[in-house]
Amino acid sequence: MTGFGRSELKLPGRVWAIELTSVNQKSLQVAVYGPEEWPLLESTLTAWIRPRVYRGKITVRLTSAEGNTRAISCWDETSLQASFAELKQLAGKLNIPFQPDARLLLELAESRRQNRVALPSWDDVLPHLQKSFTEALDRLVVMREQEGARLGKDLMMRIEQLEKLLAVMEISEENAPERHRDLLLKRLKDLGLSVDLSDERVLKELTLYADRSDITEEIVRLRSHFSQFREELGGEKTGRKLDFLVQELLREVNTIGSKASEISTTKAVLEAKTEIERIREQVQNLE
Repeated sequence: MTGFGRSELKLPGRVWAIELTSVNQKSLQVAVYGPEEWPLLESTLTAWIRPRVYRGKITVRLTSAEGNTRAISCWDETSLQASFAELKQLAGKLNIPFQPDARLLLELAESRRQNRVALPSWDDVLPHLQKSFTEALDRLVVMREQEGARLGKDLMMRIEQLEKLLAVMEISEENAPERHRDLLLKRLKDLGLSVDLSDERVLKELTLYADRSDITEEIVRLRSHFSQFREELGGEKTGRKLDFLVQELLREVNTIGSKASEISTTKAVLEAKTEIERIREQVQNLE
């Protein structure tokens, strides 16, 4: 599910913005962007997220506003040495004597000066970070829950539609085994073939033929799946369980489609498969 949460982390001399965003994804993936001076930042924030978010791609960004934080000036020695080497090489190509002095050294050093912001230590910032991060995470979770409630209502409506389609299938295929048996006997009679209904082999074949057209078991299982789906939809960590139930719904509907003898049943099966596919897409967004 999608969501957004934001809070501020106030440290001496500087305010940091903490922003969390989430987009749909079947599994949980966390990406953290923040100061390199806090190497434990990513693992710590991920550990705080996992107990509360189970699906989605979560992106966390810590961005700093300009403030009066004390900066530490330093010269980039590596870059300075490279510049000297390049100047020496260029002077050689142009046949110009290369005699660096203190003035040249100072000018190059100033051009390569770096300003590094002095950040508090990880141990000092951790308690403040946890409080501010929890506020942003709370807002993200609330937004995701609101979207989840809307998705839940939509899924309930689609289950109700599937129940209506199942009722159509049941009515269409009512007494289908008997009709198939009578039709088979009529065709044999029209072909001039005599059938002894007391023959055990004939009865066995007719029974098998009737079983292959009976959708009673599929109807019972589908209604059970509908009930389980509703129960799971109101629980926690339901996403993966609902994924499984969607697969079972599709399997039972496909079986009915293979047994269908009426056009109305086939039409209802096609509509049901479309609804199930829509349910599958929505379920993948739920936790």
